[in-house]
This record gives sequence, C-alpha cells and structure tokens, in this order.
Amino acid sequence: MAHKFDPANLTRLESPERLELLPIDKVIALLEVRTGERVLDAGCGTGIFAVPLARTVGESGRVFAVDLSVEMVEACRQRVAREGVSNVEVIQSEENSIPVPSASVDLAFACHLLHELEDPAKFLAEVRRVLVPTGRLAAIEWEKVETGVGPPLEHRLTPGDSRAILEKSNFTVTDARRVTWANYLLLARPA
Repeated sequence: MAHKFDPANLTRLESPERLELLPIDKVIALLEVRTGERVLDAGCGTGIFAVPLARTVGESGRVFAVDLSVEMVEACRQRVAREGVSNVEVIQSEENSIPVPSASVDLAFACHLLHELEDPAKFLAEVRRVLVPTGRLAAIEWEKVETGVGPPLEHRLTPGDSRAILEKSNFTVTDARRVTWANYLLLARPA
C-alpha cells in the first residue's frame, strides 16, 4: 500500500527543515515555466507551489491546484486568498480522476506524489489526458536516503524506480535533475 501524507501534519510541509531540502524558488526555476502556461499542481497540499507558479505564469496563465484532502484544499484556498492571486483554481479531486478538461494543461507538476499513488499507471493516464500534445510532466521525489523529514525510507523511490514508473505509463523522461541532496526532479513528455 502506498504511503499517504496525513493532513493532520500539514504544518510540516512548510517547516524550515523541509524548505531547506526543497527550496521553492529553485524548484520553480528548474520547472522552466513560461508566462501564459496552464499548470496542474497535482497534490497541491497547502499551495506552497501553486501561488509562486501562478505568479510565474502571470495573469494570462492559470494554475489548477488539485488535492484529495479536504484539509489540504482548504489550506490551499486560504493561501491563495491571503496572497491575492486570482489565476489559481483550487479543486478537490480523486486520485485517478483530475477534474480538468482534456488537453488543457501545458505542465503537470507532481511534487512528492508518485510514492503516494495506489495505482501510478491510472494516475499517469489521467495526467496524459489533461496534457496538451506538447505538454510535459515534472515529478519531484525524495531521494531514498534518510533526511529527517519526509516519508519513511521504505516508501521512497529511487530515481530509477520513478523513471520506470513513468516509462511504463508511456512517458519519455527527457531530463533528470538534482534539486538538493534530498530531492530529485524528472522531466518527461507523453511518449
């Protein structure tokens, strides 16, 4: 069974220790998001990436921030309101059903999500559905090393594990980058 993040621990998502291992500005830069793009923030949590993504795509762009958890969706809505961004749509979803129109997303961003999925193939098929034909997927995962924060070691995926999951689901990995010693990023496109 996949490891699901407990919403009761949502304040841990923004702890100084975690943010040191996953610097928001560095992640946004690595994603190479462009003005006017439409971005899916899958597993958006508290909106820690949704708001900076919204600012990066600008008013001509849009961010669809989706999460399974009612608590996370509410926390994200509060952040969006507090930060005053108007181009974020916060949506509660099911794991394998993303309530976003087909071929409407330029970038699907999944931070620390692959290791939580019950059926990665079903989720990634849904990601392919919402991506435009030239769309891309950016997946960040924890390195399989002890970090002091994050999921238990036995639930983490190596870069090879994550690559295999993406390739099995008809994505071609186009780049692999280190975010910090504790996190890596895979960029992929539908095959």
